[in-house]
Amino acid sequence: MTGSNEMLRRGSIGTTYKAVLDNNLIVCVKRLDVNKTANASQEVFERLIQVVGDLWHPNLVPLKAYFQAKEEKLLIYEYQSNGSLFSLIHGMFVLTHSLL
Repeated sequence: MTGSNEMLRRGSIGTTYKAVLDNNLIVCVKRLDVNKTANASQEVFERLIQVVGDLWHPNLVPLKAYFQAKEEKLLIYEYQSNGSLFSLIHGMFVLTHSLL
C-alpha cells in the first residue's frame, strides 16, 4: 500500500485501512497477517477468496478485489462511512444495557 491510508482497526487476522487510490477512489483494505496465513497455499487462499467473493447478504460489503504476493495478502472492499459492524453492535449493546 503506497497511497494515502488510515488505520481503522486491528483484528484477529489482520489490519483494516481506509485507503485513497490514485484516482481518488476510497476503499477499505484488509491487510492479512502473513504469520496467520503462512500455512495456506496459493490454491487454498484462492479458493477461500472465491467463497468470500460469492457471499451475499444485504448487511455484508462484497469483496471487490484481492492481491496476493509472497509476503502480502490484501482484500479490497468498497469503503462504508457508517463505521464498523463491531462498533455498531457493541454501541447498541452498551445503549441497550444503559437503559436497563
